[in-house]
Amino acid sequence: MRINRRQFLKGASASAFLAGSNVLALAARRANAFTPDGRVLVLINLSGGNDFLNTVIPLDDVGAPLRSTYESVRPDLAIPLSSLSSTEIGACPVLGTGLALHPQMGGLGTLYQEGKLAVVNGVGYPDHSLSHFEAEAVWWAGNTTPQGSGWMGRFLDTGLPLDVTHALSFGGEVNGTFVGNVADALGVRDVQNFDLPDDRDGDYRDLENRRPAWEQIYADARDGASIAAKIARSGTNLIEKSALFPTIEVEGWGSNNEGGSSDLAFQLMQVASVLRHDQAHAGSPSEQTGLSFFHVTIGGFDTHSEQGGDDGDMWHPTLLRWVSQAMTGFQRDVEALGLADKVVTVVYSEFGRRIEQNDSGRTAGTDHGTANCMLVMGDGAVLNGGVYGQMPDISTPDDRGNMDIHVDFRQVYATLIDQWLSGNHVPLLGSFTTLPLFT
Repeated sequence: MRINRRQFLKGASASAFLAGSNVLALAARRANAFTPDGRVLVLINLSGGNDFLNTVIPLDDVGAPLRSTYESVRPDLAIPLSSLSSTEIGACPVLGTGLALHPQMGGLGTLYQEGKLAVVNGVGYPDHSLSHFEAEAVWWAGNTTPQGSGWMGRFLDTGLPLDVTHALSFGGEVNGTFVGNVADALGVRDVQNFDLPDDRDGDYRDLENRRPAWEQIYADARDGASIAAKIARSGTNLIEKSALFPTIEVEGWGSNNEGGSSDLAFQLMQVASVLRHDQAHAGSPSEQTGLSFFHVTIGGFDTHSEQGGDDGDMWHPTLLRWVSQAMTGFQRDVEALGLADKVVTVVYSEFGRRIEQNDSGRTAGTDHGTANCMLVMGDGAVLNGGVYGQMPDISTPDDRGNMDIHVDFRQVYATLIDQWLSGNHVPLLGSFTTLPLFT
C-alpha cells in the first residue's frame, strides 16, 4: 500500500466536495431511500440565459400587440408564422394570445398535444441584476439572498431519510440546488467512470488493495457533528458508489437517447439507466442506488450574437432542437420502462433575453433580460399539461426596457414540493401561491 498524506487529503477533499453524507448504514437501510410513492424529479438547466421569446413565440395581437412588436424589434430573429403551425400550443390564459414553441422543438410540441408538457410563462424574480453568477445562485438557492444551501438541499435535509444519497448532478460537481446542511449529494461526469480517487500522476493503480484502506480510514470513529465525521460519511458514500455505479448498464439497452447529438442526451440516458437499474433490482435494496433527484445541464444559451431565428444550422435553434430531442427521448424511455407516472422533469434558465435584438443580419443576437419560461414534463396521469402564467406585454416593457415578471420562480418550486413531493414549501422557501400543475 502506498497511500501517503497528500493522496489521502486529495481524496478526502474530493469526497467532501460531494457534500455531507450520512451513509453508514447504507446497504441495510436503502429500502427507505426513495421519495413517497417512488417519485423522481429531474432538473434541466439551460445555462447562459435562454431566449424566452424565441422559445415560446407569440402568434397574434390578441390581448396585446405581441406579434407585431415581436416582428418589429426582431427583424432578423423573429420566427415567421409559416414555420410555427406544427408547434402551436395553447393561448396565454390571461391575454388570449396564441402561442407556439420554436419549430425545432417538434418533439416537445408532440408531448404538449399529448398532455405531457406544461409551459409556465413570464417566470423570474424581482430586482434582477442580470448577472449569470448571481442569477444562478438565486435559482439554486430558491432565495433572492442566497445563504449557502440549495432549495432541494433543504428539502433533502428535512423531507427524506438522511442515511442514503438521494441526489445526483452531472457535470463533475454537486450543483448548488442540492447543497444541504446534512443531506448527501453526488456530482459525477459519467456514472460508469465514477471511481475512487487515485494518483493519476503516479505509476501504479493499486485500487483493489487501496479500497480496504480507504474503507478503514473513513470508518474510524469520530464525533458525529465534526467536519471529520462529515468527510468520513462522504468518503463512505464515495467508496460504495464507486463499486455500484460501474454495474449500471448505460448503453445497449435501447434508450431513445443512445447516439444522441448532445451531451444533454447522454446525461438523460444515464438518468434513465439509473432508474432502470433500480427498477431491475427492486427486490434487492442493497443493489439499488436510491437516487430520486437528478440535475443535468446544457450550456451555450448566452446568445449575444449569431443567435439565429428559425435556421436549424444556427446556434439557438440547434440548442433548442437538442433540448427537445433529449427530453422527448427521456420521456419515451421512462414510458417504456413503465415509470412515466413516477418521473417529472423541469426546465429552467437563470434569466431570459432582451426584447429587441442587437446587431443585425446573421450576427444578430440578444442581451441579458428578465422574464423566462419554465417547462414541466410528465405523464398525463399526474401532470396538468397546458399553458400557465402570462406572456409579458412586450409593447410596454419595464423602465429598464425588460419584460415584466408575472410568476415568481419560487411558485413553481413550491408547487413541486407540495404537489409532487408531498412536502411543505413554506419553511423551505417562504410562503408562495402554488400553480395547479399536478393532478
